[in-house]
Amino acid sequence: MLLKRLKATHFKTYLQLDIDLSVENDRPIVLIGGENGGGKTTFFEAIYGALYGLHIPNAKVFRELVNAGIPKPDEAKIALEVHFSGKVLNEEQQYVLSRTYMLNAELKPVESVRLNMNGSIFQYGTATPLAQRAEQEAQVAKIIKANLPKELSRYFLFDAMEAGNLLKEDQLNRVIRENIENVMGFNKYLQLAKAAQNLFESHTAQRLAVEQEKKEYLGLVEQKKELDKKLQNARSRQQEALQYALTHRELYENLKNGLNQEVQIKNRIQQFEQQIDNIYKKETQYRNDVEAFTRGLEAHVFLPKLAESLKTEVSLILKAKNEAENEQKGFLSKEQIQAVSVKIVEYLVSNHLSNKDLTAQELAQYLLQNNGTNNAQDPYYFLEVAEIKALENLIQGTYMNPFPSLTQQQVELNIAVGQITSLKGQIETLKAQISGKDYNLLKMYEDTQSLAKHLEGEIAEYEKEIERISKRIAQFDIQVSEEPDPKYEALKKLRPFFEDVANQLLKSKKQQLELTMKQDLNLNLAAYRDVIDRVELSEDLRDLSFKLYHKAGNEIYLNQLNTASKQVVVQVLLKALHEYGDYDPPVMIDTVMGVLDKTSRSTILENYFPQLSHQTILLSSDSEITKENDLAKIESFVAKTYTLKRDKENQRTEVVAGYF
Repeated sequence: MLLKRLKATHFKTYLQLDIDLSVENDRPIVLIGGENGGGKTTFFEAIYGALYGLHIPNAKVFRELVNAGIPKPDEAKIALEVHFSGKVLNEEQQYVLSRTYMLNAELKPVESVRLNMNGSIFQYGTATPLAQRAEQEAQVAKIIKANLPKELSRYFLFDAMEAGNLLKEDQLNRVIRENIENVMGFNKYLQLAKAAQNLFESHTAQRLAVEQEKKEYLGLVEQKKELDKKLQNARSRQQEALQYALTHRELYENLKNGLNQEVQIKNRIQQFEQQIDNIYKKETQYRNDVEAFTRGLEAHVFLPKLAESLKTEVSLILKAKNEAENEQKGFLSKEQIQAVSVKIVEYLVSNHLSNKDLTAQELAQYLLQNNGTNNAQDPYYFLEVAEIKALENLIQGTYMNPFPSLTQQQVELNIAVGQITSLKGQIETLKAQISGKDYNLLKMYEDTQSLAKHLEGEIAEYEKEIERISKRIAQFDIQVSEEPDPKYEALKKLRPFFEDVANQLLKSKKQQLELTMKQDLNLNLAAYRDVIDRVELSEDLRDLSFKLYHKAGNEIYLNQLNTASKQVVVQVLLKALHEYGDYDPPVMIDTVMGVLDKTSRSTILENYFPQLSHQTILLSSDSEITKENDLAKIESFVAKTYTLKRDKENQRTEVVAGYF
């Protein structure tokens, strides 16, 4: 794969970019200079975005990607176009891949993709019918994958400052492990071995003489095929899940951090809103209390004053009434004497005890005259019992005037109401800090991680069951006929043959990788120059790991290397993969000297970049590859040089020929 040209319109710092990236066989390097903030990383992103697409989930992100000098960002179109060539089945193909992004009438980002392959057009976009889009998108993805799979792009298009991260265990395990067999070309032999095994089993079934055995054998073969399908399906889904996790890991972590911040912001907003709501509730309560106070003004104000002013008089009245009642004790009232007289007369008459007509009135009169009743005078006899009770309640009542409390309530409320405007302002400020990003990805990412873990268990079960069935199949006793069966014999040998080819290829390439890495590390790894004794790659490259050993015999632990040394190790690994892998992509390195010291820089320039790839695009500052000293070391290998000129006032980057 050769990158030939890159165009970018309205993309970040580039208003219009059109740059020729073609190289010559003996001059594979394109050197692009730029000061810090000059647009090197954006150039890098433009290449990556043109090949694999931009992630624009919403209008906010779209506006962030649009050139800042555009007067109407919502009406702008971001366009990326990359021209490249690549071989498919040994035939050179020319490609022009274009991606356009804009906002629709609803201010939602839409995408349009067009790939021209030697005149054959593949095109799809957001508005394309689903089935048609899926077909076209699959074709485009297949073509890009054939030239440089996205999962490998991190190793061939990378930021040297981040190179050390590629050595992290999960990166090696998830990226190289998942793709090493494709890179190194092992898969095709393993697939041939599989096909040979299927043919062998089919032919074996035909040779079984006993029908029952044949039936059982075919049943086992069929079971094994079904399990194989499930196993491949599970592996494919697991790889997709792992790849999804890897591709979106950085975005996930950013979103996770952003979500945590947004959760805090939203909680703060909720607190402010609750605070405002409480103020409104207090205001409502205050109004209700004032209204209740007004309605009960007599009870709250007048009655206490009345009680206070009449307290002495009422107490005297109550005292007099009390004394009168005490004096009345032990005497019957006139009414009681009259009632008793009626009963006595009734009794006498009914028992014939009276010889004259005695009336109750006469008896009562007599008793009243001779029995002596309480003749004490009650000066307040005219007061009814209820009135006495009311007077008693008046002076004994507990009164609380709510007015002072209402006054204090009003003062506090005035202060709180005065804060509402400020609180609303703070809420708006906090809301403006919410990104509006789509956090659905977080759940998708976590679900995918769970799925990958689940599939891992499924795969182990399938492999175990396939192994059991394979052993059973191998136990069938095939009758050897007197007639030779060349097909059977040939098929019998094919599977081990292809497996042996794959193993030999693995062994050969493994040795080549180890030798090349050893030579390059002894040359380029300044801290361990000429003292690397060997590089050991793991036997199973699908679970790739490698170790470095010092000539003194001790292991040089990768995780203990400094950042500069890690960068060199990754670049050495990259070169080896490029040299012995089946893919032939260009290499693009941003911040080429990243963290390298002077010695390492000099070595890398002289020995590494010229041999790295058939096309190497270096994005460098003038302090990384200096014009005065460093450029001369690679100048004879440089096909083109450019410098990115940043117009700070207009926030644009222009490209000019020449290196600084």
